[in-house]
Amino acid sequence: MKLQLVNLLLFSEKRKNLLLLLAEEPRNIDEIPDLLQISRISLLPHIKKLKEKGLILQNGDVYSLSTTGEILVRKARPLLNSAGIFEDNDSYWGYRKLDSIPPHLLKRIGDLKGSQLLEPGLTHGFDLFPELIDNFTDSSKVMLLFSFFHPLIPSFSLELAKKNVQAQLIFSRDSFDRLSGDFHDTGEKIMAKGNASIFIYEGGPLEIPALIAVSDNALLLGLFNKKGRFEGQYLLNFEPLSLAWGKELFEYYRDRSENVLSMDSPRPFPDANGGLSNLK
Repeated sequence: MKLQLVNLLLFSEKRKNLLLLLAEEPRNIDEIPDLLQISRISLLPHIKKLKEKGLILQNGDVYSLSTTGEILVRKARPLLNSAGIFEDNDSYWGYRKLDSIPPHLLKRIGDLKGSQLLEPGLTHGFDLFPELIDNFTDSSKVMLLFSFFHPLIPSFSLELAKKNVQAQLIFSRDSFDRLSGDFHDTGEKIMAKGNASIFIYEGGPLEIPALIAVSDNALLLGLFNKKGRFEGQYLLNFEPLSLAWGKELFEYYRDRSENVLSMDSPRPFPDANGGLSNLK
């Protein structure tokens, strides 16, 4: 794809929005200005330029993408989505450690389009995230990764287990040590439920996200800042594409974690194949 065509899309918000609109379906000239919230007079020069470049077609009063236009939009959409993510919450992303997101998912960061940035309020300073409770207690399946420890995590996890929610829980080593030490009985009750599984990620806490939480209809993602601190800020998203992205991120770390068989299990040690095993 020629750079000139890419620039035609990227360097004009009006042209970009027009092409994305027509990618959904052909549109009548009478409805386009209202949908894009611009005047017809300001729209016409952009239509002319896109027609000259062969990106859109006109059939009477109806405009649609040409084959070239469809290819351009399909190729450019991931870039536009990624740029939109960083623009929408630039104050958040600019100070986050992104090393904990594997390259194949970082390339698809645009899948998180539409995320809401949430920050802890003073009234919830010592509570578990309200959005975690609101969107997860009635879910049929949940995936939770914690690389920090909150004293309400054990009781919340037990509540999920008692409701027969299919729960997979990943803890960093430090977080699991807190769970097995200070909340041993609660941990045993969680594991006694056949619908809950606990895993330990043995890497350093800063090597993974602070929080990954995926339910049937919500994703919560929290990342450490560049100084290695979790400020309680996190992203909330309900879009199916973001849920699939969050599930892949969770599975990436679950596949690199050790399944816990007992709260009394000692630390895993390297086996003959270089993996991790539990002492029996």
